[in-house]
Amino acid sequence: MRNRNSKNFGMILSGLMILLVTITSMAGCGSPASDEMSGGAETEEGGLSTSQRDTAVEDGIPLDDFFANIQAGGPPMDGIPPLETPEYVTMEEADRFLSDLAVVFVVESSEGVYVYPQSILVWHEIVNETFEGEKRSITYCPLTGSTIGYRGVLTAGETTYGTSGKLLNSNLVMYDRATTSYIPQILGVAVSGQSKGERLEEFPVIWTRWHLAKAYYGEGRVLSTNTGFIRDYQRDPYGSYLSGDDYYNNDRLMFPVMNQDDRFNPKEVVLANRISETPFAVLKESLKSKGLMEFSVEEEPLAAFYDEALETGRVFHRGIEEQVLNFRIENGRIIDEQTQSVWNERGAAVEGPLEGTQLDMINVYDVMWFGWFAFHPQTDVYE
Repeated sequence: MRNRNSKNFGMILSGLMILLVTITSMAGCGSPASDEMSGGAETEEGGLSTSQRDTAVEDGIPLDDFFANIQAGGPPMDGIPPLETPEYVTMEEADRFLSDLAVVFVVESSEGVYVYPQSILVWHEIVNETFEGEKRSITYCPLTGSTIGYRGVLTAGETTYGTSGKLLNSNLVMYDRATTSYIPQILGVAVSGQSKGERLEEFPVIWTRWHLAKAYYGEGRVLSTNTGFIRDYQRDPYGSYLSGDDYYNNDRLMFPVMNQDDRFNPKEVVLANRISETPFAVLKESLKSKGLMEFSVEEEPLAAFYDEALETGRVFHRGIEEQVLNFRIENGRIIDEQTQSVWNERGAAVEGPLEGTQLDMINVYDVMWFGWFAFHPQTDVYE
């Protein structure tokens, strides 16, 4: 799956420079973020003590090392402007500006389905919303292909997130507006400021295609191009996920990373997260071809199911009460060997003795392999 053809890389760089100039000039935001931005003095209130924060590590890497490797990405603080008061249109209205194969990100909530086109988020990277009375943010980094939902709750209080204008491992560095602590998006842990060492709480965001979302959900709210900013939402400055020798489809990186691994193409998509403090990744293409995969992390038996209807994957605990289930695919159906119950791709038993039972889901998200490994070099990979 390796792609070494990168003859147009210089053109991409030029396009990105134009993008940075455009964003900086149009955003109308404040002065650039300071390298010393730390959110004030650290205290022992509600979290790690000062001494604990100084020695805190993630995947064997001190948080201070992460902070030391943060670099300027080009735009100033909030120069890539998050959307604070998003407007929505119906699916029928969104059909006028979205092609069938357009990438979209879906949030399922008790209030309904919300759809966020990649073509809009590539220009804004963060949408701050309120679902079910709680502040939440849909975050997207084009350079690492990672879309992660984060709740706006910290020890310091309720918050929203902004773009710092910085990068770490080619990944978006956010900041929280309660303490202005830096939070690399993939890491999901504050590496500076009052919130240093605090991990954000995630919620699921599904990466899929527009025609699949339309067919599966039927109705929902779609983020409108009426954002209040002047942007060309029909043009992706990084290229296209559909074809071409551009950033998404070659193996070149734009910025330095702390750790590299050549087992896979750098931009191979994995479904990744962690169990306790142990990171893991599932090759998405392998899961697609197999339909399901079983593995264990931290002695926790897990199963990954591929959902063809949305072209996504989900990971579940295989334990039901004190029983560990093993699954197989038979005539296109997922069946457990212990009870012969039939399960759907969302981890629910729909036929058999366990009908009505729901497997506990572990949130995973799509991310380019290089971006995940740069933060988590001790990752176990399942393929």
